Amino acid sequence: MENLKRNLPPLTSLVAFEAAARLGSFSDAARELNVTREAVSRQIRALEAHLGLSLFERSANSTVLRDWGARYFETVSGNLENIALASVAIRGDENDEEPPELPMESDQERILIVDDMPANIRRLHDVLHGRYQVVAHTRAEDALDWLLAGGEADLIMLDVRMSGMDGYALCRRLKAMPRLAKVPVMFLTSLDAPEDETEGFSVGACDYVARPFAPAVLLARIRVQLDLRRSNMALENLLQRRADRLERAEALLAGIRRSLADFQG
Repeated sequence: MENLKRNLPPLTSLVAFEAAARLGSFSDAARELNVTREAVSRQIRALEAHLGLSLFERSANSTVLRDWGARYFETVSGNLENIALASVAIRGDENDEEPPELPMESDQERILIVDDMPANIRRLHDVLHGRYQVVAHTRAEDALDWLLAGGEADLIMLDVRMSGMDGYALCRRLKAMPRLAKVPVMFLTSLDAPEDETEGFSVGACDYVARPFAPAVLLARIRVQLDLRRSNMALENLLQRRADRLERAEALLAGIRRSLADFQG
């Protein structure tokens, strides 16, 4: 098993290679996988580094699969298809049209997921289930309506690219509302360019995570934001209590001054 782990390339690199080889284009592969072309290229470079050879012949205007790349594709493609079929058979879900029914546990912190890809929601639910309550919406407009109707979340996770209102626009709307402005918003998206991350922080996000993500790292980042929110709320409550005490003290002193003035008069 240890030898297998050392020799097996990362699955994300194999998926990127299979799509690029099948479609004959890094750009087409990026569109199919809903990631950037740079992400596809990076994954394929990692695979080539693992194999110690170049799978594609690259030029300024084209990317052509080499002979040994074509032979490798034949092996990879069939095995990836078998993995996918086995996963579907084990999972037993034939319908990707709607997000899964998500159980609620009232004693846990609540995370709102907004992503128009049910498969992404399912993946996140698998990571978060048992640790947090999970509420999911596939449209930003529906998530906003839920929040405006009184829905509450301790943290909101947004995709960027969605039909209708995108994640950036939804984040701006949330940060403009006094009741929701302090709820931490985290982007989880396939967009990994520096300008995309910069835009995410500029609209008010507390964190920006690019797919594919490591579950343990994502959970740690979520925990940091939730702990920070709890600390901020505790500090705000403490300051509010002290402000209330100060107000009562000032009112008492004002009453004493009036009494002294009446007495002296």
